Amino acid sequence: MTSRRLLALLPAVLLLIAGLALFRPADRVSIAADAPPTAFECRWADRPITLDGKADEEAWKHAQVIDQFYLPWLGRKARKARTATKARLLWDREYLYFFADLEDADLYADIKEHDGMIWENDVFELFFKPADDKPGYYEFQVNPAGAVLDMFLPRRGAGGYRRFKGDGEFHVEAKVHLRGTLNRWQDRDEGWSVEGRIPWKDFLRTGGRPQPGESWKFALCRYDYSVDFEGPELSTCAPLRSLDRPDFHHYEDYASLKFVGPTKEGAARPFGIDKRVLLTRCKVVGFPDPPPPYRVQRAYPNLKLDYPIAVRHQPGSDRLLFITQRDSSGRTDICRMKDEPGARDFETLLKLDGVAYDLTFHPQFAKNGYVFIGWNGPSSGKSADKRTKVTRYTMSRTPPYALDPKSEKLIIEWPSDGMTRRPT
Repeated sequence: MTSRRLLALLPAVLLLIAGLALFRPADRVSIAADAPPTAFECRWADRPITLDGKADEEAWKHAQVIDQFYLPWLGRKARKARTATKARLLWDREYLYFFADLEDADLYADIKEHDGMIWENDVFELFFKPADDKPGYYEFQVNPAGAVLDMFLPRRGAGGYRRFKGDGEFHVEAKVHLRGTLNRWQDRDEGWSVEGRIPWKDFLRTGGRPQPGESWKFALCRYDYSVDFEGPELSTCAPLRSLDRPDFHHYEDYASLKFVGPTKEGAARPFGIDKRVLLTRCKVVGFPDPPPPYRVQRAYPNLKLDYPIAVRHQPGSDRLLFITQRDSSGRTDICRMKDEPGARDFETLLKLDGVAYDLTFHPQFAKNGYVFIGWNGPSSGKSADKRTKVTRYTMSRTPPYALDPKSEKLIIEWPSDGMTRRPT
């Protein structure tokens, strides 16, 4: 190749080198640095909050703004949502507070019943997974009509909405403020906002109220139906990247939410008091109770049980019989384990279609093998009402000491509408 031809190719070679320079590692780092955040704060509400859908109280001014809602499952093509969402979270001793302001040119919500399929409307959603060592998590939704869906899912893929929508009682309060007309697609709306609170007692299945500094996994999500685009458009603040499709239940990719306690500048402490004030004008008669003659310790650190209820020692053996709740449906099992510190395994002796609260052995158990169980469950007769009952079973007195389900004998029962879910 002649030098003249090389000179003719020189401009093209320089353009190629310049193009490759656009993809140097430094540029890729700067793109990653612009990715939406994955860690957020739920700050302390140091002033009262009145629910009206507007979040105009002083406390909300200190909340972190969560406004980067996007479509992360698109991978390299991930983009911001077409309509903006700005959310905030706060907490105090009694409640977890939430607020979301949602831009929306076409307000749509025709479902008004509680626990309805409101994701078929415009909707704001909150997902919380408090404990890494338990699979259960929470889903809350509110639509522009003010309808609420609240649900605890004990395990993903175990039945979902249709199975768990009525399991447990929640106390979510939410107020909606509309900036437009609902269900009128011919006009142009501006948006809507929702302000709500969830009492910590609704989170008792996973431990209840968090401690200051504790972190949960969470995702704030949105469905937006509009005549302006093919929909609905789903968006979230969480980095749900593991799948190539939107899945708000993929809690492995949820964002982190840290509960920040109150500041020292005059704010009340979340729990307890700073200093005990001496009572100088009171007289106490008598003596305080002595300290308890025992200390609490974890006797079986390797034993994993979700909802243990009661335990009894099996007479004449090194075994323990205990009651544990099978799942969030309220049904319970009678199980047995070896009474030793390193125990990690147990056997299931009996499955009950109800909630058992206690069990005991006959005084002459060594001779007759009788075990009595007190529980709530369906009637033994034709009616479908709930009954509290005492049932007797027979256990063999020789290994393997089996509990015979066919030996069931009803001792007594009475109408009580006994609980069908785990007591809180």
